[in-house]
Amino acid sequence: MLKTLIFDMDGVLVDSMPYHVQAMQCIFDQMGVHMDPKLIYKREGEKTIDIVRILLEKESVNDGRFNLEEIVKIYIEKFQLLVELHTFDGMPECLNILRQRYKLAVVSGASRPIVYGVLESLYPGIFSVVVTGDDIVHGKPAPDPYIKAVEMLAIQKDECIVIENAPVGVQAAKAAGLCCIAVPTYLNPQELQMADLVVMDHEILINLLLNLQADTTPETCIKECAHLVKL
Repeated sequence: MLKTLIFDMDGVLVDSMPYHVQAMQCIFDQMGVHMDPKLIYKREGEKTIDIVRILLEKESVNDGRFNLEEIVKIYIEKFQLLVELHTFDGMPECLNILRQRYKLAVVSGASRPIVYGVLESLYPGIFSVVVTGDDIVHGKPAPDPYIKAVEMLAIQKDECIVIENAPVGVQAAKAAGLCCIAVPTYLNPQELQMADLVVMDHEILINLLLNLQADTTPETCIKECAHLVKL
């Protein structure tokens, strides 16, 4: 039976990725290193320090020249200064209904200060479990963050559905043996085809979530709600 919904944060709960990109761009400009913003969207969901390392490697820059932990620290500060927090329309109201039916959790690759700052501001008291990039050694696309969430929730893998919006997040959820619904907030839907179901936008996602039936398995829930999806 469905007992829990596990949400990614950036791009699913909050429209925040442009601010992540802007903050990282500021830092790379100061370092004098080119940065490909598209790569951040494609690697969205990974631990911040891993994204920084990948960005440097993409430009053939030896990350030994830089202190990665210091870059992450500065990045967090810049993000907090730049960000203007926005939920997706209808999502707070949706979660307030869902919390009466299920346990709700967040699994994000972002750093702990960012995740808790966003959730406390926009979704206070909604989530019973939160896993950040600082809470695990191996982040998405490894299954570790979702496995940790399942353990903290004290549920079985066939009792939850993950809601993601990035390829590495979908990959992590599936590697953990979990059902996954994906919404292509910033990417082409074709990049999320590993998910059990892809919805086109948040309006459809919210409608689908509110129509899930708790007395069936996640797989059955998704099959019964597939008619709500308009691809």
